[in-house]
Amino acid sequence: MLHVLYLVHDVSDPAVRRRVQMLKAGGAGVTLAGFRRTTSPVAEIEGIRPVDLGATRDGRFAQRLGAVAKAAMSIGAKLGAMPRPDLIVARNLEMLALARRANAALGANVPIVYECLDIHRLVLRDDFVGRTLRGAERRLARDVKLLVTSSPAFIANYFEPFGQIGAPVELIENKYFEAASVVAAQSFEDDGPATPPWRIGWFGALRCRRSLKLLADFTRRQAG
Repeated sequence: MLHVLYLVHDVSDPAVRRRVQMLKAGGAGVTLAGFRRTTSPVAEIEGIRPVDLGATRDGRFAQRLGAVAKAAMSIGAKLGAMPRPDLIVARNLEMLALARRANAALGANVPIVYECLDIHRLVLRDDFVGRTLRGAERRLARDVKLLVTSSPAFIANYFEPFGQIGAPVELIENKYFEAASVVAAQSFEDDGPATPPWRIGWFGALRCRRSLKLLADFTRRQAG
């Protein structure tokens, strides 16, 4: 069985849960490690107890850098009990830095996959901050084995023009993952059918007129 160390910036992010589902559905064993946005450590994600690297705050870039620096000093001890991974997947730039540190701390030379599913506005700036961050990304990603990203536009408008990554690219778009429906169906069978009223959330980064219209049309077709 392939053993994956998955380093994430927020273990409670629903997108992280979906990615763990995908890895497990593909037959991989997963060790999940990362930061959290909650006051206390997250107990469980998809049956996995995450390795807690500390708390970070959304939008607090300086605080996140400090948390990464602190985690870099202790990550070897925190991962010491885990089996040697066959692959490290680093979800975004700061976790890429920790992936390299984890490799050194474990005394291993494990292949690293850089998972970049969003392009932060800071790296697009044409000033000292933007150039510094792009330079840091190029250095940290100089020997990654694969870049995973979620949009062709990220490749065409950022990674290729700026020459950020020389590794092969795997495009995994944000689409529905079938294994989630299997889990949901099993849950309904075990607990009995859920009952109305149904509630649908419209939240996160993808709120727009089109998504609201799709949800509204769907609810009208269900006749209550």
